[in-house]
Amino acid sequence: MANKTPIRGPKLLTKLLLLGVGLLVVPWLSYIQLLEMERLLIQGQQNAQLLMARGITTLFSNRANLIDELPIETPDTEPLYVSPLNRYIRIDGDISDWGKDSELARARRSFPLDANPETDDASFTVSFGERIDYLYGFLRVTDNSMVYRHHGDLNVYAADSVILDFVSTAGGDEQIAITFSQPGTATVYSLSKDVKGNSQVTPNSSITAFVKETPGGFDLEFSMSLALLAEPKLFSLSVVDVDDPVLRDTYKLTSTIASDSEKQLNLVVYRSSETMQLMNDLGYVEAHIIVYDGEGRIRGESRPIAKVSEEEDSSVIKTAWGFEWLRPILHPLVAGETWNVLTEEESVRQSEEALEDALQRKIPRAILRKSATGNQSVMAIQPIITGDGVIGAVTVEQSIDQILSFQQVGLRQIVVVSLIALLVVLILAAGFSFRLAYRIRKLKSETTSVLDERGRLTKQGLDSEVRAGDEIGDLARAVDDMIGRLHDHNRFIERMPRTLRHEINNPLNTLSTSLENLQAAQTDEDRANYMQSARRGILRIGSIVQNLVDAANLEESLTSETKRKVDIQALLRSYVQNQNAMLKTTEIVFESDAEPIIAEISDFHIEQMLDKLVDNAVDFHRSNSPIKIQLTQSTDFFRITVANRGAIFPEDTRHLFEMLVSQRPEESRLHFGLGLYVVRVIAEYHGGSVRALNLKDKSGVAIVIDMALRDSVEASEESEATPAKSRLLPLFNGASKPSPA
Repeated sequence: MANKTPIRGPKLLTKLLLLGVGLLVVPWLSYIQLLEMERLLIQGQQNAQLLMARGITTLFSNRANLIDELPIETPDTEPLYVSPLNRYIRIDGDISDWGKDSELARARRSFPLDANPETDDASFTVSFGERIDYLYGFLRVTDNSMVYRHHGDLNVYAADSVILDFVSTAGGDEQIAITFSQPGTATVYSLSKDVKGNSQVTPNSSITAFVKETPGGFDLEFSMSLALLAEPKLFSLSVVDVDDPVLRDTYKLTSTIASDSEKQLNLVVYRSSETMQLMNDLGYVEAHIIVYDGEGRIRGESRPIAKVSEEEDSSVIKTAWGFEWLRPILHPLVAGETWNVLTEEESVRQSEEALEDALQRKIPRAILRKSATGNQSVMAIQPIITGDGVIGAVTVEQSIDQILSFQQVGLRQIVVVSLIALLVVLILAAGFSFRLAYRIRKLKSETTSVLDERGRLTKQGLDSEVRAGDEIGDLARAVDDMIGRLHDHNRFIERMPRTLRHEINNPLNTLSTSLENLQAAQTDEDRANYMQSARRGILRIGSIVQNLVDAANLEESLTSETKRKVDIQALLRSYVQNQNAMLKTTEIVFESDAEPIIAEISDFHIEQMLDKLVDNAVDFHRSNSPIKIQLTQSTDFFRITVANRGAIFPEDTRHLFEMLVSQRPEESRLHFGLGLYVVRVIAEYHGGSVRALNLKDKSGVAIVIDMALRDSVEASEESEATPAKSRLLPLFNGASKPSPA
């Protein structure tokens, strides 16, 4: 027993599941498109903000006074600069929550101006910041001997303390003393004089202060509302240094006032008023615009006032919740690179570098920023250039929440839709595969049951799937046709012994009887009759054997036959002439087009096919009526029609061309229904087909054979260049063309 070929390859369900997984390419492409869309949107916003910043810089390019302008002109004062603070400030004597030291260095001042604040006693450095309409101050005081205030002692000059002088909104000058009896929260008093000139000390809660002792002195941090300062905001600060804890005399008073004789208060440069007014007139309500001077100090600021509605903000937050953990997972898988999250520290560093590039190297830039709350924005930095060089810079910062919201919603939709689509596809694929497997198993089961254990057919065809219109239906119909052919073949094999026994026994009996009678015959006439009867028996046996040999060897002989180009018209004309010479009582009429018809055929088998057709026509034609053979040509095939008047075919003519099918009466023993079967085999070998038709007037029949003129490749090359030529000649003097029953 031969070894069976091993079964290889996955099952249908596995293939369909792999196909469903292959659909993941759709969300992958969607995510790539989303990344590209994000890049284009952010790049577009960066370009738009750079153009906006460039437009704003044109307002200041030739107006340096807007950058350097101070609220009032006071030559005897030293301006105190205030830096904007973007973080929550805790009053605890620690400046680390103010921001980077490089940012505070721009506004840090040392007093006295000619002293070394790190070594000179009673010297100090001061930094001012502003946040949400509050003024913050941080003093680092160098003090060789720290003297705290006694409890109950209201003389603020008898211990180390800080004095604030400013013009209040209530009218007139106001003086505030910040005192401390120990490190920690300081005590604040308002200082005033009564009508007799006596000093009055009143506790003040509008200012908060905290003191922290250091190795070289102390640090003091305080905050006060800017609403306490009248316009213009005039402000000064003094440090009272007491070194003798016993005498408690004031050792030194260090102040920010430039001239002791004039006692003019310092100027708090909060913002350039004209710059602020100009920026407010621009009307950019959705952008945060800051104007810096050449030293990097803020001279004007316009904060955005447009807010996202609570409903939109809530939607963004809900979406961002899933986006924050989903994107770091998806991005490396889809884009093939690590997802780097922009931190607040990195954002601050990039902002400093961009501002430095604008002020020093005149390079405009646009960067992404991230605030402490997690909001992302785009900042464009554009230098302000005049004929003398760079006098400042403009930054335009705008939130990209809309872009991120679009991106987050898009990613969520991609994930949800992809998962749902994938789930639906997998469910449909599983259902389809189960249904497909069920149909195939059912077809397999029925096909297997067609044969019994001995290999005999138990039924003539299939019942399952033969009416289905898909490929399984095609397979079922092919198997059904194969079973039908096997059934016919088995029937032929089963009938053949009985047929041969019956058909051969008759001529054998005749032959045996004739020989016996021949042996006993007395006269020459009797012997001649018996001899003639024996010859007829031998002839009948030879005819039976020849018919069987023709049917059995026809297909094998056709495979070894070589085709050659033959003039079909000349072949048929010669054949008809020979037949008319042999058939004395029957006329065969030949009709054809005037032009020769050349085709690649086996001329011997064409004549064999015509023999079968003419034999049938002669046997069935009406006496005194001709047999007509007609030849016509089309673009790529030729048609041979053999027609005769006489008995017509039954309604269903398809079985006429099968083996062992005959329309002859039972007494005709020399015909086994092989003639039309031979015609069909020869026609199909020549790439054609054969049909049995009844004439429209029901006066006779016609056999129509269509065969190819040449190979299909050659025919397709010439079909466009050669016009179609199809002309059917009328049959029997104008009778209608034959039509299928």
